[in-house]
Amino acid sequence: MDTRAFRRLRPANPVGDLLRGWRTRRALSQAELAFEAGISVKHLSYVETGKAAASRDILLQLASALDLSLRDRNALLEAGGFARQYGERELSAPELAEARRAIDLLLLRHEPFPAIVTDRRWNVMQANRAASRLMTMLLGPLRMQRPLNHMRMFLAADELKPFVENWSIVAAALLARARHEAMAAPLDEALQSTWRELMRLPQLPAATEDNTAPGPLCEVRLRKGDIGIGLVGAVLTLGTPQDVTLQELRVEMFMPVDAASEAALIALAAQDA
Repeated sequence: MDTRAFRRLRPANPVGDLLRGWRTRRALSQAELAFEAGISVKHLSYVETGKAAASRDILLQLASALDLSLRDRNALLEAGGFARQYGERELSAPELAEARRAIDLLLLRHEPFPAIVTDRRWNVMQANRAASRLMTMLLGPLRMQRPLNHMRMFLAADELKPFVENWSIVAAALLARARHEAMAAPLDEALQSTWRELMRLPQLPAATEDNTAPGPLCEVRLRKGDIGIGLVGAVLTLGTPQDVTLQELRVEMFMPVDAASEAALIALAAQDA
């Protein structure tokens, strides 16, 4: 039997393939990962090659050493034949009531400046009144009746693009962030699908091969008529959640870059009072 035929007949080794893939993406040797996980290099080698099965505890140790997301930790456990460790609930679930209250407080206290909550696919799950006011002023009330996606709003030609004075800079920064997050979660089919949809949008900035993590801040210059507002955003995550949904939430908080922008946001809030 030739080598290629033999490889096709070999039993699948999902745990080993996953570990090797994550280890390679993090540029870790077997010795480095084994040290971080507190196991022997020989044991790790056997697990990666399928010569030995890993216990649930060993898989969790490896997941921690690789700094895997909760979603990926669940995937690794399932590949090893174990039940998931971490729940994935809707944000409206009673178990997440405390987290919802914390998020509501963040959004409220950030007024009169915009803040939104997005999921792992950049869908807008929640927005404070300031964000709703600003988006309504720019896009109109009818657009606000349909679901919003943070990335698509800025990248699509028929959404915010006409109102973003520095669109090429903003779009390039957002694409870098989206690419980084998509590459970090290759097993997340939902996220990969959304990433492919974004990449099919017309007139996107030229893609770069720079895979470094994007910077945390990017100034956005918005203008509609005589109203000009400059914002800089920061992304917050929730502490150390033990729920997949909570870990994947992002609170995007935007601050005015100058006194004129602050005054414009305050004026919009006054109109809504």
